[in-house]
Amino acid sequence: MGDEKFLLTLEVDGRRYPLKIKRSEEEAFRKSAKTINDKINQYRVKYGANSDLIPQDFMAMTAIQALAENFSIGSKNNTKPYEDTIGSLVKELDIYLKK
Repeated sequence: MGDEKFLLTLEVDGRRYPLKIKRSEEEAFRKSAKTINDKINQYRVKYGANSDLIPQDFMAMTAIQALAENFSIGSKNNTKPYEDTIGSLVKELDIYLKK
């Protein structure tokens, strides 16, 4: 039931974007749009009207920040070293138990 697709229209930086998504993803998309709008507004406040930046620049800066945060989180969640260590210990136990 949560996998049927529907049209969701989100507003980001004053523009409307129609997206066809799974109903189960709706909350994540809405939260993402709110976060993007919040970050764009933070950049607008930070750089103010005195800068040569255009709306597209604020969107690009927000995208860069979001991806940098995503990559940072991704590297923190790397479980491969632990999986390798556990695999090695399991092999050692198998060898010990076969003796």
